[in-house]
Amino acid sequence: MIMKIAALFLLTLIFIKSADSQNITATKPARLHVYAMTAAGEQAVMTSDNLTVNYDQLKMTGELNLETLITDDILLRNLLDSAIYDKITFSALLPEGQFVFRSTLNSKFTVETEMLFGELSCRILVNYDISNSKTSISNTFDITCTGSLSLRDNLGITRETGLEDKVSFQFFQNVQTKTY
Repeated sequence: MIMKIAALFLLTLIFIKSADSQNITATKPARLHVYAMTAAGEQAVMTSDNLTVNYDQLKMTGELNLETLITDDILLRNLLDSAIYDKITFSALLPEGQFVFRSTLNSKFTVETEMLFGELSCRILVNYDISNSKTSISNTFDITCTGSLSLRDNLGITRETGLEDKVSFQFFQNVQTKTY
């Protein structure tokens, strides 16, 4: 009888501890690479170490301040200098079960993402590749996302830029969730 009471008491303590626990998510800015092809067939690249991407349950939101993009390519620099808006924002709902709290390697899925550039709104596909390392107190997610967009259709750029219309992107991010 005493063993049953002790076991019940222990289970109650564990339940109370779980109910009081807090999830804390630490996200570092993502590293973004943007790739474009010039009309001459050469690859042009720009990068940013300050892409903000946040996760709240199944909602992902992000923001890129165009001033944080760095490039040595004159065509990309001209494109950035002529931008009428200074940021791009985006958001998406992630499929349930994709950010699982167990160790996984290269879990892949695609999400339709709403992108806003000033008054322009469009939908693009973002491909996720997630690996997760779970320990007793934290989950560490390594996230790689890829996708592409059209300068004309998605960003409203109709003038000649010297670049092909399709621009590809890739970003890398580390997200850590701890339970206290």
